[in-house]
Amino acid sequence: MTTKKTTASTATPVDAAVAAGKETIENMAKATQETSQKNFDQAVTVAKENMEKASAAAFKSYDEFASYSQANYDAFYKSFGIVTKGFEDVTKAWFVFSQTSVDAGVDFSKKVMGAKTVNEVVDLQNDFAKSSFDSFVAESTKLSELSVKTANEAIEPIKTRVDETVQTISKVAA
Repeated sequence: MTTKKTTASTATPVDAAVAAGKETIENMAKATQETSQKNFDQAVTVAKENMEKASAAAFKSYDEFASYSQANYDAFYKSFGIVTKGFEDVTKAWFVFSQTSVDAGVDFSKKVMGAKTVNEVVDLQNDFAKSSFDSFVAESTKLSELSVKTANEAIEPIKTRVDETVQTISKVAA
């Protein structure tokens, strides 16, 4: 036991300075390590938050794009349905006109066969030509109006989508 006393009592100021320096360095290393760990944890937290925000924004953008694409698809689908229905109506009207024209031609042929004089045939021919021309003009007008109506109705869903897109872009740009 006397050895320990002599060692402790023989401690020099250099030994005390070394011990104090060692303690100071250990405290600084510990403080640096704690600060570094704290800064690292904060950096990880901030990176995680930023990643979550970026992911949320990306998913929101994807959802908006999907919604936008669906709305465009719906508009084109509706427009195509209108065109299809309009084409069906025009085809039916054209068929009715064709059938009426054929019936009128057959009726005219029967009347010509029953004519007794050349003057009667000429009169029948004049009446037939006039009624055929009038019928053609009336049916052409009807088919033209039906076609224009169909085109206007078919373009409306697409026009609406374009207007909505322009409004959305205008809001983003403003």
